[in-house]
Amino acid sequence: MGGKKRPTVSQLEKKVRKELEGKSPDKGEKGGFKPKLTSEGALTQASMKEILREISKWPYITPFLLSSRFGLKISAAKQVLSSLEEQGAIKLVDFNRRVRIYVPS
Repeated sequence: MGGKKRPTVSQLEKKVRKELEGKSPDKGEKGGFKPKLTSEGALTQASMKEILREISKWPYITPFLLSSRFGLKISAAKQVLSSLEEQGAIKLVDFNRRVRIYVPS
Protein backbone atom coordinates (compact mmCIF):
# COMPACT_ATOMS: atom_id res chain seq x y z
CA MET A 1 0.00 0.00 0.00
CA GLY A 2 1.03 3.51 -0.54
CA GLY A 3 4.13 3.19 -2.68
CA LYS A 4 7.13 5.43 -2.99
CA LYS A 5 6.92 9.06 -1.89
CA ARG A 6 6.98 11.59 -4.71
CA PRO A 7 9.83 14.11 -4.73
CA THR A 8 9.14 17.77 -4.04
CA VAL A 9 9.35 20.41 -6.76
CA SER A 10 12.69 21.70 -5.49
CA GLN A 11 14.11 18.15 -5.50
CA LEU A 12 12.98 17.69 -9.10
CA GLU A 13 14.57 21.01 -10.10
CA LYS A 14 17.88 19.99 -8.51
CA LYS A 15 17.78 16.63 -10.27
CA VAL A 16 17.13 18.20 -13.68
CA ARG A 17 19.86 20.82 -13.13
CA LYS A 18 22.42 18.13 -12.23
CA GLU A 19 21.51 16.08 -15.30
CA LEU A 20 21.90 19.11 -17.58
CA GLU A 21 25.27 19.99 -16.05
CA GLY A 22 26.44 16.39 -16.38
CA LYS A 23 25.69 16.25 -20.11
CA SER A 24 28.54 18.40 -21.37
CA PRO A 25 30.09 17.66 -24.78
CA ASP A 26 33.52 17.26 -23.13
CA LYS A 27 32.38 14.18 -21.25
CA GLY A 28 32.05 10.86 -22.98
CA GLU A 29 34.49 8.13 -23.81
CA LYS A 30 37.84 8.14 -22.08
CA GLY A 31 40.07 8.62 -25.10
CA GLY A 32 37.60 10.41 -27.29
CA PHE A 33 38.28 7.98 -30.15
CA LYS A 34 35.24 7.19 -32.27
CA PRO A 35 35.82 4.39 -34.80
CA LYS A 36 34.84 5.11 -38.39
CA LEU A 37 32.75 2.62 -40.36
CA THR A 38 32.59 1.94 -44.09
CA SER A 39 29.29 1.88 -45.98
CA GLU A 40 29.04 -1.89 -45.34
CA GLY A 41 29.41 -1.36 -41.58
CA ALA A 42 32.99 -2.64 -41.29
CA LEU A 43 35.74 -0.67 -39.59
CA THR A 44 38.15 1.33 -41.72
CA GLN A 45 41.83 0.44 -41.76
CA ALA A 46 42.71 3.63 -39.86
CA SER A 47 40.27 2.69 -37.11
CA MET A 48 41.75 -0.80 -36.91
CA LYS A 49 45.24 0.68 -36.46
CA GLU A 50 44.00 3.02 -33.73
CA ILE A 51 42.27 0.14 -31.93
CA LEU A 52 45.41 -1.99 -32.21
CA ARG A 53 47.54 0.84 -30.82
CA GLU A 54 45.21 1.20 -27.84
CA ILE A 55 44.70 -2.49 -27.00
CA SER A 56 48.42 -3.25 -27.16
CA LYS A 57 48.66 -1.50 -23.77
CA TRP A 58 45.98 -3.68 -22.14
CA PRO A 59 46.91 -6.82 -20.17
CA TYR A 60 44.05 -8.79 -21.76
CA ILE A 61 41.31 -8.16 -24.31
CA THR A 62 37.73 -9.43 -24.45
CA PRO A 63 34.92 -8.49 -26.84
CA PHE A 64 33.09 -6.75 -23.98
CA LEU A 65 36.09 -4.59 -23.07
CA LEU A 66 36.56 -3.61 -26.71
CA SER A 67 32.91 -2.82 -27.27
CA SER A 68 32.50 -0.80 -24.08
CA ARG A 69 35.70 1.20 -24.65
CA PHE A 70 35.15 2.06 -28.32
CA GLY A 71 31.36 2.05 -28.51
CA LEU A 72 31.13 -0.94 -30.85
CA LYS A 73 28.55 -3.68 -30.91
CA ILE A 74 29.68 -6.98 -29.39
CA SER A 75 29.45 -8.71 -32.77
CA ALA A 76 31.64 -6.04 -34.37
CA ALA A 77 34.14 -6.35 -31.52
CA LYS A 78 34.31 -10.12 -32.08
CA GLN A 79 35.00 -9.57 -35.79
CA VAL A 80 37.72 -7.04 -35.01
CA LEU A 81 39.40 -9.42 -32.58
CA SER A 82 39.27 -12.36 -34.97
CA SER A 83 40.78 -10.28 -37.79
CA LEU A 84 43.54 -9.02 -35.47
CA GLU A 85 44.23 -12.62 -34.47
CA GLU A 86 44.57 -13.62 -38.13
CA GLN A 87 47.07 -10.78 -38.61
CA GLY A 88 49.06 -12.03 -35.62
CA ALA A 89 48.66 -8.83 -33.60
CA ILE A 90 46.96 -10.62 -30.70
CA LYS A 91 46.94 -14.21 -29.41
CA LEU A 92 43.99 -16.27 -28.23
CA VAL A 93 44.69 -17.43 -24.68
CA ASP A 94 41.47 -19.02 -23.53
CA PHE A 95 37.96 -19.44 -24.87
CA ASN A 96 34.67 -21.10 -24.26
CA ARG A 97 31.30 -21.01 -25.95
CA ARG A 98 30.58 -17.41 -24.94
CA VAL A 99 33.78 -15.43 -24.57
CA ARG A 100 37.28 -15.42 -25.99
CA ILE A 101 40.21 -13.93 -24.11
CA TYR A 102 43.15 -12.47 -26.02
CA VAL A 103 46.50 -10.96 -25.08
CA PRO A 104 48.65 -8.63 -27.17
CA SER A 105 51.50 -10.33 -29.04
